[in-house]
Amino acid sequence: MLNFERVKIKHEDPERRLKSFTVEPVLEYTDGEGTAEASRCIGCNICTQACPAGLDIGGYVRSTAVGDPAETVRIVFENLPFPAIIGRVCTHMCEDICVLYDDGGPIAIRHLKRFAADKFFDYSQVVNLPKRNFINKKVAIIGGGPSGLTLAYYLLIQGVQVAIYEGLPVLGGFMKTGIPRYRLPQETLDKEIGFIVSQGAEIHLNTKVGRDIKFEDLMSKYDAVYLGIGNHDPRMTGTPGSNTAGVYHALNFLQDVSLGSKIDVGKSVVVIGGGFTANDASRTSMRLGAEHVYIMYRRREIDRPGYPSMNAEEEMEETVEEKVQYMWEVTPFEYVSENGHLVGVKYWQNEMVIEAQGRAKPVPKKEKVLYIEADTVIEATGQEPDFSFLGDKYLRQLRLTSHGTPIIDEKGMTSIDGLFSGGDCTNAIRDLISAVRDADRATVGILEHLNVMDQIADDKWLPVLDRWKKYSATAGRSKK
Repeated sequence: MLNFERVKIKHEDPERRLKSFTVEPVLEYTDGEGTAEASRCIGCNICTQACPAGLDIGGYVRSTAVGDPAETVRIVFENLPFPAIIGRVCTHMCEDICVLYDDGGPIAIRHLKRFAADKFFDYSQVVNLPKRNFINKKVAIIGGGPSGLTLAYYLLIQGVQVAIYEGLPVLGGFMKTGIPRYRLPQETLDKEIGFIVSQGAEIHLNTKVGRDIKFEDLMSKYDAVYLGIGNHDPRMTGTPGSNTAGVYHALNFLQDVSLGSKIDVGKSVVVIGGGFTANDASRTSMRLGAEHVYIMYRRREIDRPGYPSMNAEEEMEETVEEKVQYMWEVTPFEYVSENGHLVGVKYWQNEMVIEAQGRAKPVPKKEKVLYIEADTVIEATGQEPDFSFLGDKYLRQLRLTSHGTPIIDEKGMTSIDGLFSGGDCTNAIRDLISAVRDADRATVGILEHLNVMDQIADDKWLPVLDRWKKYSATAGRSKK
């Protein structure tokens, strides 16, 4: 008799994982668990329709079920060069529409991807790329994050020369500086970023466009330019006391920790915000030695970003396991200091008032002031892209949406001829898998713009932009 109950992923002991940035919260499936979970899949492949990158999920789940992790990796690489990374941190919207959601639980698609990818230390053993000579075309990529690296990979294997300009001393973008190492290990980053770079990418670290090299020089030197700059301009709340020592934006806080800074957060930390970055900042604070960490969010638990989804539930479960405390429906209005050092936060309790549109609006009850002690405040309150490095000439030509992001066509090109854009600086979803999708689309767009589609090695090495693959019992068989 078939067992349709999801094989529950095990968690590392919270006390152990809080002592280290190298202990992952989620334990990997054993071989028996992985194949058992993959075997639950009924093969409808409806999940593919929810995947921004259009992965052939039914195909690689099937290959996992029949014990062929190499084929799983090969299938994932049709659209995505980060199977182990995405296997850890993907928002996995695919699981939210799994037909088994209410009948035993959705297939653990993200965990199965990691399960297969972690079996290989070197993808060149299983991803047999064509031998290509470089053609006389060169593309500049500004930003070495997930979108820029994905684009680099697919262009390189088609023979297009690629140069990546990264302002930080490391590649990876938000994968490296925004996601803590306990969620995304350094060895995983090294393996997958290293595989991409090994295809022949030219790398310029510590090179900030607009400071170390002019944007207009890139536009004249290269045949096309891609903006993969991310969303790295912090948006502070302006709460009175924000200039006090001990007040950070989560973006800067997580980046500094990821790059090796030792931050003394004290005993008590307050994180402002309710999204995934707030969770990361709170859990990082616990690992830095905080005894009490509180997440303050102005709305209700059901209003938090990402809810309802499996991803939001899993993130919250892990955060609660690590003794982080949530404070719902509160509005901080002052950061209190003594002798120039933060000592606490004043806040109001909110009343949720239903608006005409049906959404509940938080209204502070200001008649009563509440107070909590705090040595550190971290604002996880959003960020925005900064395009000032383009210079006045190109800024005037770049058409933006009402949200300040570039308007692009169906191939990823902006209003400036030869300038493409994608990732967090461009799309509203702002997650890794959507950044990959943007790069997949721009790959084809750039190749067409360069007029080299007749020179590519084989279209099977192009990312698959749109697919609806019927389930096949042969999906797990190795390609000859």
